[in-house]
Amino acid sequence: MCANRRDRPSSTQDRVLNQVVDALKRTDAGDPLHLVTRPDGDEAAIVHHTLLTILRRQASLDWVLTSNATGRIRPRTRRVLRWGLAQILYLRSLAPELAADTCVRFVRRRYAVREAGFVNALLRRLVDRGCEKLLADVTRDAPDDVRLELSNVLLKRWRKRLSAEELTRLSRAHLEPVPVTVRQRREVDDPGSLGLRPLQDVTWARDQPMWVCDAPAAFLRSSALHEGHFYVQDPATLLAPTLLAVEAGDRCADLCAAPGGKTLMLSEAAGEAGRVVCCDRSWPRLRVLRENTDSAPNCQVVCADAGRAPFAKGTFDRVLLDVPCSNTGVIRRRPDVRWRFSEEGLADVVRLQARILDEAQALVRPGGFLVYSTCSVEPEENAQQTQRFLDSHPKFALQKAVQLLPDRDHDGAYAALLLRA
Repeated sequence: MCANRRDRPSSTQDRVLNQVVDALKRTDAGDPLHLVTRPDGDEAAIVHHTLLTILRRQASLDWVLTSNATGRIRPRTRRVLRWGLAQILYLRSLAPELAADTCVRFVRRRYAVREAGFVNALLRRLVDRGCEKLLADVTRDAPDDVRLELSNVLLKRWRKRLSAEELTRLSRAHLEPVPVTVRQRREVDDPGSLGLRPLQDVTWARDQPMWVCDAPAAFLRSSALHEGHFYVQDPATLLAPTLLAVEAGDRCADLCAAPGGKTLMLSEAAGEAGRVVCCDRSWPRLRVLRENTDSAPNCQVVCADAGRAPFAKGTFDRVLLDVPCSNTGVIRRRPDVRWRFSEEGLADVVRLQARILDEAQALVRPGGFLVYSTCSVEPEENAQQTQRFLDSHPKFALQKAVQLLPDRDHDGAYAALLLRA
């Protein structure tokens, strides 16, 4: 049934709130943020930025709301209130009173008049208290999981292996806006004229020029990007392909390849005489992979499950296995991960990784190399998974392993280089 004209969102903030609430309903149900929204177009970009802010600050938002409410907050109401409080505390693109009015109007229109009264009373109370006092309340009174913006399960497990200083630094990195970083693939006369400045501290890939984009909107429209001189890529994603150290003429496989940034690095290193087979089992991801590798004639895109890749044993000189993981290294750009993480989910993905690793190893020729990698910081997926593999596959030997923790310039990642005897 179509809504009455008076029930339709009228202003930009009404429409944004409407989309944010619908997206939060999906993320609360477990849908990943990157499948819920796309930052394309001005209004969609506002929605995406708002969702990132809410999900980064969800613990403190919920704590402030619960601490100041006079009754239980319904889940559907809480989603609206998160938007309103995020405006008051962090976004500040609307006057606090206007943000409160927008929430009240939304709840009255979409839910119930009595519910709108509850929202009005709570938000007016928060507006009267003021932004600085509310933030001071969080700093002074909130428990550690709220101040660090972590779920209890992640706080508990990270405290076992990180110092208080490391944990604080990691938490702060998760709250930073993620810069647009790009890898330079071809010579360009003056990268600075494109609004780029060099990123110096990529010690794990010193031969790959990396740049921070200070004017993303203009750069993303530039011919330099669309002609393939650059590729938008987080520095942490350079770890695994650099460790694999592909040489000219190598036969390579990237078995979990989408979206294709790592594949392009393998392709560039293998050269015209080499061959790179890149696989993914998801047709939507394959479309992206095809688009991103279209300019690489030595790449062959194959629809295949990494654990059941249709290739003969010993086919490849080098295999990159960037497996599905818990994504705890990419919370900066996927803040919903911290609220969806569970020990049960971790156990499931560890079993999947083991299956893929045990099957894919057979594709490496004797004397060839396998890099196992994740974008996780969990030992079960990284060092422990690598050791389990080595214990059950004595023909492989560990050459090197690197764990990156996220910071303000890059995501987290793990990679292990394994040599087959």
